[in-house]
Order: sequence, then structure tokens, then C-alpha cells
Amino acid sequence: ILAVANRPVEDTFNRALEGQYPPGSTFKIVSTAALLDAGLDPDEVVDCPATTTVGGREFRNFEGAAAGAVPFSIDFAQSCNTAFVSLADRLEPTSLRDEAELFGLGRSYELALPAFSGSVPPGRDEVEEAAAMIGQARILASPLAMAGVAATAQEGHWQRPRLLADDREQAGPDLPADDAEALRVLMRSVVTSGTGTALAAVPGEPIGKSGTAEYGSGDPPPTHAWFVAATADVAVAVLIEDRPSGGEFAAPVVAEFLTALG
Repeated sequence: ILAVANRPVEDTFNRALEGQYPPGSTFKIVSTAALLDAGLDPDEVVDCPATTTVGGREFRNFEGAAAGAVPFSIDFAQSCNTAFVSLADRLEPTSLRDEAELFGLGRSYELALPAFSGSVPPGRDEVEEAAAMIGQARILASPLAMAGVAATAQEGHWQRPRLLADDREQAGPDLPADDAEALRVLMRSVVTSGTGTALAAVPGEPIGKSGTAEYGSGDPPPTHAWFVAATADVAVAVLIEDRPSGGEFAAPVVAEFLTALG
């Protein structure tokens, strides 16, 4: 762990390491890995309507967007919720939990400071299973954990976070090589033509994923803005509380950070 930043600075709660937030569409990295493992071809056409209903609950896309019948690769780049929700029945009830563990979510480890590795419980019904595909339902993660998800996509396997020089090193099992490569291509398309174009000029060809995560109640409920990204040697997660769009608010922060690193 190279750097941690929290705002407001007068608040002693370490949001970056201990925060428990719905990851929203940044979790689509995990959902996509599970779908790839189940045989999904990124070129397969998966419809992206403005809304879809599962078990009586209506799911919608951010600001009512509807890409229509497009390849899944475009659904991913544009972060189409309804496309992901429509694919929930391709997975077993425990698939997302098992896949999430490969990315470090929910794993048990200790640091010198308290940290939350995430929680991905299986859906209790078809509505929760659908919501889980887009990082909602009861899924929770910290920014530290989601930086680990981006790093796993880049490296092809999870690595245990280390804060001190003598912290134990630990690596998870390798993702299937073809799936890992497909995932990196999809995450690169987020930057080149999707919701993360704020990073398009950043050196090093970063990969990334945006997220707009609902929490609490309301119609519509309030949201947090996320963006996670990785380059060859750095992974980062930015969460901005109470903002409506990860691509609009969090992605430019990630772009500035990575650019400053040179």
C-alpha cells in the first residue's frame, strides 16, 4: 500500500481502508470475470434497454441510457446495468461470491491498521442475484479492496495487501489466462471509448472501471461515485461520497493522480 488519503481530514475514520460501501458498477469487473468463466463471449450481443424488471423490481441505467442490441463489450464500456442484470441467470447462486474471493473480496488478512476486505454474500432471491451483478444488494467493499480488484485484473491474480515491509506476502490463484486478457481488453475500452475517457490521455495505457453506487433510501436513492484503475505497476481506487457519476467525478481524480506519478 503506497498511499492512502481521506477527506475530510478532521475526521479520524479511515474511509479508504475501513469503509464499507456498495461498490456499484466497479463490481462489474468481478461479474464479468464470472460470466467469462461461464462461457460468455465479449462479442455476444446482449441487449441494453433503458429498463428491465426482475422479480417485480425495475432496474435502470444511469440517466436512462439505452444502447440497444450491442456486443457485451460495449455494454461493459458504457456500464449498462440492464445488460448485466439480464445475465444473472447464467451464474450459479454462489458464483459471484466465489469469483469475488479470487479478486480478494472477503478474504481474511490482517494489517497494522484495521481494514475491510469486503463482503459478497450469495443473493437470497432473484432480485438480489440481479442486483449483485451491478455491485448492489448486500455487497460491500472498501476502496482498499476495490484497488485490489483492479490490481487483480491487471496482474491476473490477487496479492495480499502489505503495509509494512515485514508483512507476509501472499498471492491468490491465477485467473484463467484467456479470461484475464479479455477482462483487461474490456477495462481498457472503458478508458478509450466508455465511461472512463477522462483517463484517455494518461500514459501507460491504464485500464479501469467506473461505478455509481446507490445506498440508503429515496427515489432515486443517493449515490457515491467510484473509479478504479490499474497500470503496469500501480492500482488505485477513488471513492467520492454523495456524487452522481463515477465517470464524471471520480475518473478525473484518478487521471490526475496517475498523471502526477509520471
